[in-house]
Amino acid sequence: MSSSSSSSSSSSSSSSSSQPNVTSHIQPSPPPPTDNIDAPSSSRQRSMNNEVWLEPVVEALATQVAIDASHFHGRLSAASALAIIFQVCSTWREVSRSDLLWQRLTRRIWRRTYRLRDTWQLEYIYWHRTARNFTTGRHALVVPQYDPGDPHQTLICRCLTLSDTHLACGFVDGTVRLFDLTTGAHITTFWSNHGHLFGPFSQSVSGIVIANSNLTTIAFARLDGDVYVAFMNRSDIMPGPIAARRAISGDVVNNGVLVEFAGCSRWWVGLFAGHAGGAFQIWDALTEQRVFVGGSLTDPETVQGWHMLTELVEPVGRVRVTEREFVVACTSSRLVCFSLRNPEVLLRDVGSTTGFVVGSLDVCHEVFVVVERNGVGTVRRVGGFERVSSFSLRGSWLRGLLGCMNLGYVITYSGGSGLLRVWDIHERRARLCITLGVRDGGEGQVHGNSMVANQTHVAISSNDSSIHLLDFSVQ
Repeated sequence: MSSSSSSSSSSSSSSSSSQPNVTSHIQPSPPPPTDNIDAPSSSRQRSMNNEVWLEPVVEALATQVAIDASHFHGRLSAASALAIIFQVCSTWREVSRSDLLWQRLTRRIWRRTYRLRDTWQLEYIYWHRTARNFTTGRHALVVPQYDPGDPHQTLICRCLTLSDTHLACGFVDGTVRLFDLTTGAHITTFWSNHGHLFGPFSQSVSGIVIANSNLTTIAFARLDGDVYVAFMNRSDIMPGPIAARRAISGDVVNNGVLVEFAGCSRWWVGLFAGHAGGAFQIWDALTEQRVFVGGSLTDPETVQGWHMLTELVEPVGRVRVTEREFVVACTSSRLVCFSLRNPEVLLRDVGSTTGFVVGSLDVCHEVFVVVERNGVGTVRRVGGFERVSSFSLRGSWLRGLLGCMNLGYVITYSGGSGLLRVWDIHERRARLCITLGVRDGGEGQVHGNSMVANQTHVAISSNDSSIHLLDFSVQ
């Protein structure tokens, strides 16, 4: 699927924004060689004149001003603050040519530690522009196509995961299909080689973990408790199916149904329903050994968990893992948080008088979002649960609601209406930025199964077997 054909529809807005693009007129000079980006600029070779002597001071000032603006007014506001600094005089303008400055700012503001573009200034521009596109709605809509001749075209996708370069989709037949983010083209399929024994949906994929951005390891779990792993290099990715290795053999009778699976490079976490006192299982991802079993989160959902093996029911629970190895999980009635280093102790265990929308829970870095059934959505810090932002959804927006988040935005999708909304969470009261129609009006009532977002894309799968991929990194 070519780039031109993949962008089957798009939503765009004016390239102008209330946040000026400070970098548009700057032509940076090549950065001096250095291995330590935090080394003081004064350590570099400079001409001994007063104007150049001021450069490290101005550079430090520009860095701090941009970071402060980002912290108090949102990441896009850093550009406005830098524009003011660089317009003071020609000497201060020269600081804008320091690629070391842009490397610092890209790392601190956009949390990017490696460069994909020619300079760090261009890297900063890319992430600023992409974040701005989330507020204006500028995007390209791609509909990933399954491999040609695939007899399972009608399969339903139940879960999604994004890396920097790929979209991984888990299906009800126990397969994970990998798609290229740029073109939407199908890359390869991972198979779990063991059939269903406990119902027609027992082999459905319940979670996918991509351990790193280089896509060297992919792990996925099924409802029956099996966990599979595939190791690969980019040269190993091929159109044909790849048989994944079963790392963990499930035991539905004794453990219950593995309703959700998440993790990081160090840990895997399974959320089970169907066995009292065994809601969570934790494995060491390196040794593949189970290190913890416990928790009562899903005890009331035992029957609903068993129904997942035979019916396409509403999600029982959701679990997410943060970069600092905290776990946040919820059912319709409870939300808990604990550290993977001490899973026996719950840091938080809260309930809701109206209940939680399970499909709305998501994390990004060290904050999480969840929506209650009364329409109140809250963004809080993991661990202490301090409120960062909140927003309200109307009753009609809650039908088939899914939620996810990235750095600075919460994205909600109403399956009943096919509308996607982006909320800016930089303020205590989140601002609704845009509302996008993901589907054509003639497609009828279609409910979403899963949604995921990163800094550039949002992906949605639905119960009509379709997958929609929104690319916000377009120029």
